[in-house]
Amino acid sequence: MMIGGTGQVILPVASWLIEHPAGRLVFDTGLHPELQTDPSRIGRSAEMFGIDFTAGQEISGRLAGAEVDPTDVDLMVFSHLHFDHCGGTALVPDARVVVQRAEWEVAHREKLVAAGVYNPDDFDLGHDVQLLDGEHDLFGDGRVTCVPTPGHTAGHQSLRVQLDSGPVVLTADCIYFEDQLTEMTTPPFGFDVAAQIESMQRLAAMGAAGDRLIFGHDLAQWESLPAALT
Repeated sequence: MMIGGTGQVILPVASWLIEHPAGRLVFDTGLHPELQTDPSRIGRSAEMFGIDFTAGQEISGRLAGAEVDPTDVDLMVFSHLHFDHCGGTALVPDARVVVQRAEWEVAHREKLVAAGVYNPDDFDLGHDVQLLDGEHDLFGDGRVTCVPTPGHTAGHQSLRVQLDSGPVVLTADCIYFEDQLTEMTTPPFGFDVAAQIESMQRLAAMGAAGDRLIFGHDLAQWESLPAALT
């Protein structure tokens, strides 16, 4: 998962619920519920990942645990459209999808779909879709902002959320782990390594300015987080 890395690593898969006075949104929707019983949905990727995913951990189950009806979610913002970030789309039926235009277009390319990099059956399900071309303030008050962080994929974006306790940036897969940021290294795969390094540097600067960075798949950080960030 990082250049020079060896062995196995446990990767938590996150979906985030953000409650704003003007509406609810989820940032990413995690794994498709079929993967609880059958990994073949992700094709050759199943050879790389052992999936530990049980009933109730899908996004609708987690929302129910937070006493939120999935039909009451207004926006579904995607960092990018890999299987572990958009698999629960069907479980949030009435939300508007918000994604960078570059990501949406690349995710429909026939060669990448045939290779299993993307699966439109995960994310292109008839929801209203809002395509972004760069940074976007979701509610017009600076509290929840899509921040383009391309490189891991063509249209990857992170999400900056202004909480009462201070700003938080959900980096998603621009930065998997804290070590990746401190060593300024990338996975041995991705759309554009140079662009990803530039995006990581942007996030590092935001962190240095006081934003709290929450990394995409960092188990140690995940285990240190409270049940909710406020």
